[in-house]
Amino acid sequence: MTAILEKSQITNIFRDPKSDDPSYTLGVNWGEIEIQKRNFLGIKTKKITLDIDLDLTCIMFDAQKKAIDWIYSPKYNSWLIHHNFPLGKYHSKDNAFNHFYKTLNDDPQYKKTIKIDPNKIDNEIETVFFYLSIDRKKIKETDFSMVESVNLKINEDLKTDKPLIEFNIKSNYSKKNKGILVLGKLFREDNEWKFKAMGQAIDEQKFIKFTRGF
Repeated sequence: MTAILEKSQITNIFRDPKSDDPSYTLGVNWGEIEIQKRNFLGIKTKKITLDIDLDLTCIMFDAQKKAIDWIYSPKYNSWLIHHNFPLGKYHSKDNAFNHFYKTLNDDPQYKKTIKIDPNKIDNEIETVFFYLSIDRKKIKETDFSMVESVNLKINEDLKTDKPLIEFNIKSNYSKKNKGILVLGKLFREDNEWKFKAMGQAIDEQKFIKFTRGF
């Protein structure tokens, strides 16, 4: 049975990491955005609807809340170098998290996915945050208040038609001028992994401050 989560709700998701749990997929879909076109004089003309490409990221923290591993698209390497972060990569050091990068329409079920193998998660890792981000250099004047909706699901790979959890995030004005959306977090508690639905939009500076510690 699928657990339909609201913001700030928590649910058990993985058993003891030493058990025989299967692998899982965290998949994300999102709606279109509406952009106001301007002419060469800068005057607003008409609104158009676009299917925007977002990036799925996860960052792992230890018990001292220090960031110790990450998955981040290498296409942001110039931004990462500028802010003194490690270079982007698609696989965690313990190989427990793997982002199989997809472009739009490659997968009819999800637009972006991260595969998770609980048995491989490093013992140091206590918390894993998942984010979506907008490349605001690519599409100007875009933020998460313009993204119609975001849908997150986590399912066992052998039971793709029956998600364990589902979390729907609607757009609202509080997401204006914010290009990063914190989807939720996995955290370890009493030898179990739990998931907290968050749906919180943040700006670049808050993201940098929050993840500083590499």
